Amino acid sequence: MKALYIERHGAVGDLKISDVPVPVVKPGDVLVRVEAAGINPSDIVSVEGRFPHAALPRIVGRDFAGVVVEGPQELLGCKVWGSGGDLGIERDGTHAEYLAIPRQAVALRPASLSAEEAATVGVPFIAAYSALVTLAGVESGEWVIVSGAAGAVGHAATELANAKGAHVIAFIKDASEEVRVRSLAGVRAVARTDRTNLESVVRQATDGRGGDVALNGVGGSVMGSMLSALAVGGRMVVYSAAEGREFTLDLLSLYRRQVRLLGLDTQKLNASACAAILNQLAPMFDSGALTPLPVGARYPLTEAPKAYQQVAAHKGGKVVLIMTAGK
Repeated sequence: MKALYIERHGAVGDLKISDVPVPVVKPGDVLVRVEAAGINPSDIVSVEGRFPHAALPRIVGRDFAGVVVEGPQELLGCKVWGSGGDLGIERDGTHAEYLAIPRQAVALRPASLSAEEAATVGVPFIAAYSALVTLAGVESGEWVIVSGAAGAVGHAATELANAKGAHVIAFIKDASEEVRVRSLAGVRAVARTDRTNLESVVRQATDGRGGDVALNGVGGSVMGSMLSALAVGGRMVVYSAAEGREFTLDLLSLYRRQVRLLGLDTQKLNASACAAILNQLAPMFDSGALTPLPVGARYPLTEAPKAYQQVAAHKGGKVVLIMTAGK
């Protein structure tokens, strides 16, 4: 089968497609014919070797949608989707024509989604669900500050917050991103880093009280402004340090305002844990409460190196690989 297979870590520009054996299905596993697979920034991190304890050699890729072709009789022919912090990092991943996963990692994909649409969901919506629901316990009527709202995880978090009945304050870089987030359902206000106006926007939107939940997918550069914008008893979930790993914290202010800081690393969620989250999200997609991310570009698996270069260049839009095995 064709696969994006690496024997060593290195630059995205060095990637190439290889011919490798179809996975041998072990007891307790199933074999999935992959129909489509999303590419995430974390896949770039994986290729470059910035994940600790990554295995080599391996097939890369975390997200997928496909059909079960080998496994328990009741699963054969089932349309499935999935993701996993172990896939493409600690075990062979999804950017291949076939994928072997544990039976517990099988999640039936929503009937309302095509394979291509389902392939966009994985990492972005699993991160959003883990941050908003699992860690922050967001409730209807609360105000949620979403940093990076124009990106994939931010977009997913905005949709999910709205579906849960919360109000979103989108925190983005500049006017070009503001155009994209203004149309998202649930966005009640927009703040921009180039205007350094987060706290004033949040206080105005919340009648001076502040935000209940803040999602920091940026890092140290926005930590101070996001903390200042939280209400007493607010919660912040940090899931990226792309723009700064360090921040000086005022502990007196922290405990007096009873702010809670929570960390999220989706790599700790293996394929089975991600399947459980996708099972929670599936009814929300079927009901129309959630919609998949728009696809910015699609490539055949044979052009995966070019697709990776597009993601690495931060050109925007979700990039999806389309497979042809078995067709």
